[in-house]
Amino acid sequence: MKKYGHRRGWPTAVWLLALSGCMMLGAGCGSRNPHAVGSFERGLFWLDKGRYQEAADAFGAFVRQNPTDSLAAQAQFEKARAYMQNREYPLAAVEFQILVKDYPISPLVEAALFHQGECYFRQVGRVERDVTPADEARLQWLEFSRRYPQSDYMPQVRQYMETIADLMVKKRLQRVQVYRQLRRWDAVALSLDRTLQEEPTSRLLDEVLWQRGQVAERLGDPQRATQVYQRLLEEFPASGYRNRARSALDRLAAGGGGEP
Repeated sequence: MKKYGHRRGWPTAVWLLALSGCMMLGAGCGSRNPHAVGSFERGLFWLDKGRYQEAADAFGAFVRQNPTDSLAAQAQFEKARAYMQNREYPLAAVEFQILVKDYPISPLVEAALFHQGECYFRQVGRVERDVTPADEARLQWLEFSRRYPQSDYMPQVRQYMETIADLMVKKRLQRVQVYRQLRRWDAVALSLDRTLQEEPTSRLLDEVLWQRGQVAERLGDPQRATQVYQRLLEEFPASGYRNRARSALDRLAAGGGGEP
C-alpha cells in the first residue's frame, strides 16, 4: 500500500515541477525584447522595463542607422534620459549636447538644455569637495534662462540656482573662517563683500551680512557696520540674526564700538 501511495503522489510532484518550469520560462519570455534590433520600439521596451543601459544602446543603434528619421531626435533624447536614469550623468550630459548640436531645430532642445544642467548639478558633491559642476550647472541655466525666459522649467531653474548660490556661499564662508583664524580682518571683509556682490540670490546672505557687520566693527568702521546691520533687518526680517543685529545697532547708536 505504501508503494501504491507513492505512485499516486508522483504525478502531483511532476505537475508542480512542470508548473515551476513554466513560470521560469514565462519570466524569461518577459525579459526578451520582441522588437527588432535597431528599431525605436526596442528602446522604448527596455526603457519601460527599467533596463536603462539596454535602452540607451537600442536608441543609439536607431540613431546611427536612421540619423534623418523623424524619430531620430526623440531617440537621441531618450538615449540621454536613459543614461540619466542610470545615474551616468557625465554621459547623459554629452548625449543632451549631441541632440542640441545635431538637431538644433527640434522642439526637444529646450528640455535637453534643461536636463543637461541637471546632469551637471547632480554631479555636485559635498561643499568640501570641488564645486566645478555647480559652476557648470549655473552657466548652463543662465544660458537656458536667456533663451527660454518663459519656459515651464523656469520655476525649477530658479530653485536650482538658489541652491547653487547657497552652496557657493557655504564654500566662501569656509574660506572666511580660515582668514578669521589667521586674524586677517581685511581679507575677511573683502571676501564677504565679494560674496554679497556675486551671490545675491543666496538664502544665506543674512549670515554673510551679520559677519560683515562684525568685521566692520573690528576694523573700526561703525558707519559701515550700521549700514550692514540695517540691510540685514530690511532684507531678512525673519532672520535668526535679527535680534543680534538690533542689539548691535542700539550699541552703535549709543556710541559703542570696537570689537563686537
